[in-house]
Amino acid sequence: MEVIRDIFQHVPLPFVIAWYAIGVITAYLFIMGIRRHIRVWKQGRPEQISGSTLSRLKRLLYLGIAQAKILNKRFNGTMHMLISMVGFLLLVGMFSPVLEDVVGYLALLFGLGVVLLEYKRIRASGPPLETAWEDSFIYGVIVAMTVTGFLMMGVNTWAWDSPAGEVLTPFFESLGPKVLVELYPTLFLIHSALVFSLIAYIPNSRLIHLITAPWNVYKTPITVKGELTTPFDLKQMLESGNFDVKVGATEVNDFTWRQKLGFDACTLCQRCSDACPAKASGTKLSPMHLILKLKSLELQPPSTAKHLHGETVDPEELWACTTCRACVEECPVLIQHTEAIFDMRRHLMADGKVDRKKRDLITFLTNVGNTYGLPSGERAKWAEGLDVRLWGEEPDQEYLYWVGCAGSYDTRNQVVSRALVKIMKAAQVKFGILGNEEKCNCEVARRVGEEGRFQQTAMELIEMMNKKGVKKIVTQCPHCYNTFKNEYPRFGGEFEVIHHTQLISRLLSEGRLKTKKGIDQTITYHDPCYLGRYNDEYETPRSIIRAISNGKLVEMPRSRAGSFCCGGGGGNTWYTVELQKKCSAIRIEEAQQLAPNVLAAACPYCISMFEDASKVLGTSEKMPIRDIAELVADMLEQSTS
Repeated sequence: MEVIRDIFQHVPLPFVIAWYAIGVITAYLFIMGIRRHIRVWKQGRPEQISGSTLSRLKRLLYLGIAQAKILNKRFNGTMHMLISMVGFLLLVGMFSPVLEDVVGYLALLFGLGVVLLEYKRIRASGPPLETAWEDSFIYGVIVAMTVTGFLMMGVNTWAWDSPAGEVLTPFFESLGPKVLVELYPTLFLIHSALVFSLIAYIPNSRLIHLITAPWNVYKTPITVKGELTTPFDLKQMLESGNFDVKVGATEVNDFTWRQKLGFDACTLCQRCSDACPAKASGTKLSPMHLILKLKSLELQPPSTAKHLHGETVDPEELWACTTCRACVEECPVLIQHTEAIFDMRRHLMADGKVDRKKRDLITFLTNVGNTYGLPSGERAKWAEGLDVRLWGEEPDQEYLYWVGCAGSYDTRNQVVSRALVKIMKAAQVKFGILGNEEKCNCEVARRVGEEGRFQQTAMELIEMMNKKGVKKIVTQCPHCYNTFKNEYPRFGGEFEVIHHTQLISRLLSEGRLKTKKGIDQTITYHDPCYLGRYNDEYETPRSIIRAISNGKLVEMPRSRAGSFCCGGGGGNTWYTVELQKKCSAIRIEEAQQLAPNVLAAACPYCISMFEDASKVLGTSEKMPIRDIAELVADMLEQSTS
């Protein structure tokens, strides 16, 4: 059985020698180019990759080979599949007799991909990318490869079963056999030279993602989505007395080798930037361009490299991030944009390169234990007159109700806290609160880069709750939910944590809540980032709305994993970012297009941001903002409340 196909049929020896010479040069340039990238990655900090090899291989097959995320965008995905995977099979088929019978058809599919690529280029909107000239060059080479390939198939009638060749063959046959015999080697060498030149160019162009993208998909750790990296162990540092630790990314080599590989894996597809609420609101942040700047910086020679902070990355880019994770969700090659942003924020915070509002935020958390800077002794005032018990005042209390800063101090979100108390009392849920002993779990401190304050608070709260025998926590704040569920376990906080929508759904399904006849209204629901993208909880809030509503639940165009952030996460609620239009206003206008009676949410940040935007836009009466708990509390039968 023939293992390697004879590609040199009717090719004179000098052409064969030239082919091998070009091939050797191509291999050398390709290998040296890849070595350069590997050397750059190795200059980063070491990192152990979590997740089993088998799990990461399965993910590589799903995302890298099957291109599942790429195909989420049907047109672009189809085009990419035709060029990348069909192109690879075409290359294999040139040398392997296994695909000999279908090479011509593969070539036709590849040509279709090239046509679709040109259609996309013509239809592209917005300013051209910095790589526009390079893209044109690469496209020109691919077109020339395609054309010469089809011409070869038209001339070489004895070797290829090709639809395109059958169309061209009558023309070439009219030239006579002598011309064909002389023409084929020339076309063969030109076509080969084009293929080899493209291969040699890969390490020095955006096509490097052909190598780096699947490698990054394989090497990206399998971790809990809602957990940030832990740059140091404060408890260990306190015990040892050694505080000599570098926090955050001061320069590009402070990122890990895997992060630097990720920067190199960018495909310039722009999906991250298209999904980014910060970019949509007109801030300086564009996730794709941030990654490209980091890639450019890591590839620069040390002698000419710019500084990471200030010269390469503007601090305003970092502070504009709402940490919504839309960029990471959209990225088909698993680049961790927010992880890099957190590392750079940590440096700015450690070096004191932050404005007064951010410093005040950390001061409030340290001195009074809340983000508002209000007295800790007023934390439980919202519960006056509700007969809410402190944790430990009654036997057999099942849930610690973690109210959170917004639920305790913000007047609008205090309404949500009272609604949830009403629901739990109606269902005879045994719960208690910490009252004035509760303090911010410092999720926001960690997001703005103050890791030490976060870990200190985590150790204190975990110790207190463990002493009090807390086993289960319920909260209406997705940020608190994510922190207790995904981040506190690393520091010894092993609690069963549920979001208030999950508790309400359970109570409804168990028949412990008796509601009146359903609301006859149209409701649209906004997915909070830290409940949805971070914790994959999409269906529970919707099931509650369906259970209590006789109207209909209408989905916004951007919903579930594609939800558009309210703009309040990542600390953005507590400081000012230069922008053109608030994320919350963009989202309110999007909801308005559906003409719903109610915009429902399940996050105190979302409630606050939308309330402010609706007042500015004048939509608060036409489309009131309601938390899921408020909707349910309003529907409770009086006999159960």
